[in-house]
Amino acid sequence: MVINTAETAIVENNEAIVDTKFRIYYSTDKFVPVPIVIEALKAIENMLQHSNKFVEAAYPNIKVYDSEVFIEHLESGSLGIELVVRWVLGDKNYERGAKLANDAKQYLVEVVQDSPTMKNIAIAATSAIIAAGATYAYTKNSTPPAPAPVTIINNGIMNQSGTVIITPEKAQEILEKVPKKQAAKDAISFVKPAKLDPKSEIEIGDIKDSTDHVQSVTIESSFIAKIPEKYEPPIPEEREQKYTNTPIAIFASDKDKQSTGWAGIIPNIIDKRINFEIDESINPSQLHGRLNTNADLIVHERFNANKKRYEPYKVVITAIA
Repeated sequence: MVINTAETAIVENNEAIVDTKFRIYYSTDKFVPVPIVIEALKAIENMLQHSNKFVEAAYPNIKVYDSEVFIEHLESGSLGIELVVRWVLGDKNYERGAKLANDAKQYLVEVVQDSPTMKNIAIAATSAIIAAGATYAYTKNSTPPAPAPVTIINNGIMNQSGTVIITPEKAQEILEKVPKKQAAKDAISFVKPAKLDPKSEIEIGDIKDSTDHVQSVTIESSFIAKIPEKYEPPIPEEREQKYTNTPIAIFASDKDKQSTGWAGIIPNIIDKRINFEIDESINPSQLHGRLNTNADLIVHERFNANKKRYEPYKVVITAIA
């Protein structure tokens, strides 16, 4: 049996192909160069691959076997892209290709016929991944934008009846599993057409002339403007520097303690007095009383954002000569 609707079909009684259409509109007054359009389209494709997990969360018995993204219509001037996301679905309780019982077939039919909810998932998932990616894209030189107008984290995703089908907690759980570096790069690429025009906004919503009444999401120009132009990996808050057989000068010591009471300098490396700690493998009494010696060290440093450099805050002595 093959059941056809305007956008979907169930094939061979055990798998469903669901074609979900929606639109992304960049309200730019500038012509968008082809390389930037291609880059944005690739980012959209990457982001929509993660929508599979949102579909599975919304329909607990569904397994997404595959997904593809197609362009149905592309218009220039203000850049408008009408997309088709094709999901291949099955019942997660059956091996792929196995004959489904009648209740499992009916469940697939109900999912297939729930076109507005599938659109909600596609729009909400895309918007949420953009917002998450923009957060990951913040670099040491960029000003964090205000929160994007995406309510998925706070409100979850609802069906057309207003029932929550993906809780905020579940949505956040899915987003946290999206690779952060790629999400950041995709968010940067996605907004590039809009960055050509400082007044440009991005609307993610239903296609023209649709009767599904799906709510759209608008990404405002103020948010877009503050997303970095290029990806820079985040700077770790702390780092360690290791030194072997290095001269140290000890200014304070305590033969009974390892983590307190010790201080000194590392000539030509740290010339300002700094706290020392003694590794657990060393008896502090062995080092107590020495003013100068050689040692293996780990220098712990924190990044000072104001000074844009790492600064040492403690030294751990791991071995002594």
